[in-house]
Amino acid sequence: MKRFGRNILAGAAAGFLSICGVITAEAQDVFLRPAMEEFVDKDTMLVFPALVETFQKVRVRKNENPVFGTVVRYENEAGTCADVYIYSLDTGAKEVLPDVFEKHFVETDQDIMKMPTLNPKIKVEHIDLEGRKPSPGGREAHYRIRNGSTQMDSILFLALYRGKLVKLRISYAPDDKDEATGAYRFIDAIAALLDKGKTEQTRKDGSVKTEQKQAEPKTGA
Repeated sequence: MKRFGRNILAGAAAGFLSICGVITAEAQDVFLRPAMEEFVDKDTMLVFPALVETFQKVRVRKNENPVFGTVVRYENEAGTCADVYIYSLDTGAKEVLPDVFEKHFVETDQDIMKMPTLNPKIKVEHIDLEGRKPSPGGREAHYRIRNGSTQMDSILFLALYRGKLVKLRISYAPDDKDEATGAYRFIDAIAALLDKGKTEQTRKDGSVKTEQKQAEPKTGA
């Protein structure tokens, strides 16, 4: 697939695989930092490397509205983009609870499947990726999106991290096995990053509790 056609369809998919809803984006800050510099998200303290598998970080966009949140974009030499969204579901940045996370995943999936109602030229279907085992710690869904003779496969990965939603969106040509493998490895790498952060936080919280417990004075007769 030509890169131009790929980007058009990827852009169409991005509108639905990103935060759903019609909200005017204001006060966006686009950080144009050196490509080889890691990015630390201040809300979650997640550290995004400059390179993740075959993808290089090319842009960070942070919005003052937490519903839009932060978008970290990666791209590889083939022109495939992988976007990581970190956001909340309300302007007060209220902590997202597990049951709300599950509901949001279902609603996001439904919105993606409704793309043809907004643009009859686009066709969407769920697909099964042979041999693909979803990354632990999140929910994953796979789609084939057609726009006329052009088609792409897209993957949605959604996870809950310290009360924030972390969503990955990546699309690639279905006949490009290398790009498919690269997409899976990218998602797995980000999922591992989230898992590492959760593990470190658990250990930190545990050590704090232990220290506090040891500091308590003994009582008794």
